Amino acid sequence: MRRVLILCLAAILPQCLGCYGWTTENDARMLVEPASVGGQLALKFQGREQRLIAKGQVSDAGSVTVEDGTTISYWVILHRVPNPVATARGTGRGTVVLLHPLMMSKSWFFSLGQKLADNGWDVVLPDLRGHGESTGKYITWGAREKGDIKAVMDSLLARKIVSNQIYVCGASLGGCVAVQYAAYDSRCRGCLALCPPASFRQIAPRILPFVPQGELLDARIKFAGEIAGFDPDDASAIKAAGKLRCPLILVHGQWDAIVPYQHSEAIFGAAHQPKQLILQPWKNHATVQIGQDDWLVEQIESLSQMGRG
Repeated sequence: MRRVLILCLAAILPQCLGCYGWTTENDARMLVEPASVGGQLALKFQGREQRLIAKGQVSDAGSVTVEDGTTISYWVILHRVPNPVATARGTGRGTVVLLHPLMMSKSWFFSLGQKLADNGWDVVLPDLRGHGESTGKYITWGAREKGDIKAVMDSLLARKIVSNQIYVCGASLGGCVAVQYAAYDSRCRGCLALCPPASFRQIAPRILPFVPQGELLDARIKFAGEIAGFDPDDASAIKAAGKLRCPLILVHGQWDAIVPYQHSEAIFGAAHQPKQLILQPWKNHATVQIGQDDWLVEQIESLSQMGRG
């Protein structure tokens, strides 16, 4: 219940703040400056990583500094049930990268990570830039984040920490990043995206609902890109979907009022086979992500089979 309340407040707050007709600069900053306090508090509730490592809940923790100087923090949970086929190589069934929603942190998918490890998967839990223990003031809706995740995986694979069979799963902002990362890193073998925004341009009206679409909104989007140092047109899961070389599963609640399910439909339409779109009746933005750990493990299992044959 606490996670549901945190997510709902995090999703609604920006829209409430956007009602007051702030200046172009203030509105632009709202698009790329995450209020990351909720995710940082969740990390404190989770406990210090040294304690988590001592308890065997986390196997490794570290960070990678990317080209623009941003430091990306991550946890690793290694598989606990060896895959008989992979035992000789000393690896799990594969590596699942779990990407959290906007304003959250790597603790968001901690319980899912535990279940995946218990099912033989290696798990990587990064903090997206501007979130948790990662540095950076701005988010770029996937334009830079896809490179951040690749840098984390480059480091872990170079050290032979995790399996080189990579899958990625993300929710909301993390889902948008997941699709773009999967298209960017040729090593990625499958992508599971939960309620992902289709692109930065298409989610901006949801964050600034009282800014008229057209020149006024475009000006704010352009300014946001200048502030955060990215091209708004580069932050698109739709464009990335057309470049995917791996299977894609999209999951969206039909009652999602934060990111309407039409966003997943647009991504699905741009992607090549193999692909699957699962629209969940009665589910909203929060309930697609929360309380479905066992089912999500099943979807990742399904994803790993889609590219075979």
